Amino acid sequence: MYGGVPIEPQIRALQKGLEIFVGTTGRVLDHIERGNIDFSHIKTIVLDEADQMLKLGFKEDIERILASVHKQQKQLQICLFSATIPDWVNEVAREHMRPNRKFVDLCQDLSNKTARNVKHLLIEVPIYKRLSVLADILQVYSGNNGKSIVFTQTKADANSLLLSDKIPSGTAEVMHGDIP
Repeated sequence: MYGGVPIEPQIRALQKGLEIFVGTTGRVLDHIERGNIDFSHIKTIVLDEADQMLKLGFKEDIERILASVHKQQKQLQICLFSATIPDWVNEVAREHMRPNRKFVDLCQDLSNKTARNVKHLLIEVPIYKRLSVLADILQVYSGNNGKSIVFTQTKADANSLLLSDKIPSGTAEVMHGDIP
């Protein structure tokens, strides 16, 4: 469930009942305010990219959602997934999770938490040359048989990159919420 699309199909889906509900904070709050969501049978809440959501200022929204859920359901499992666990993410976990919560570090004691065959590059490039340099890097490191992932800040940036004449047609795909 996310904003920017008609809400009526989402309301109908909620009325029928769902096994899994995935939503952005804004649209979830919209449904809560409209009284569309029944949390009485919910068992688990998962916050993915918790560090980023909280860093971007969604803490109050998340707390409102959790408070609404806790009004209807006391026995709840809350899972926070995050690539990084800064102190302030731990603080939020302490506020909303059980005292006996488990912390799982999938990388554990590895000194280098990146796969050995992953290359990290930092190249300072003037903004007007960024696309050309990225296309060159992709060709050099991905070539005909390799694979690369490019993260962009916005969906619009991803779309722009895909449609650029610098990236050969048919060699890239964009993955974000507006793509079926």
